[in-house]
Amino acid sequence: MNEKVKGEARRKIILDGYVNNEPLKDIAAKLGCSLASLKVSASKLGCTRAPKEAADFRRGFRIPENKRQDYYQLMRVGQYRSRDCAQILGLLTTQSPVME
Repeated sequence: MNEKVKGEARRKIILDGYVNNEPLKDIAAKLGCSLASLKVSASKLGCTRAPKEAADFRRGFRIPENKRQDYYQLMRVGQYRSRDCAQILGLLTTQSPVME
């Protein structure tokens, strides 16, 4: 898509993208705009992700409140990676393939 999407179609794409948890790069590509422009438009529409939601989205898993303190302790003191902490705490049920 080389043309920029405007008006109601733009709003619909942004809202649908945020509801479906699509990566922001994909939404921006559909609109033919930059990430900054997308974030400004989403902010005006009131559909941005809260910092906690954004972190969960980047991680790929959610940390329950009862395990949050243990998770951060492993991250800081044990210096484990995010995925390793999740496996130790039993938050990940399957082993994801390792990228080389």
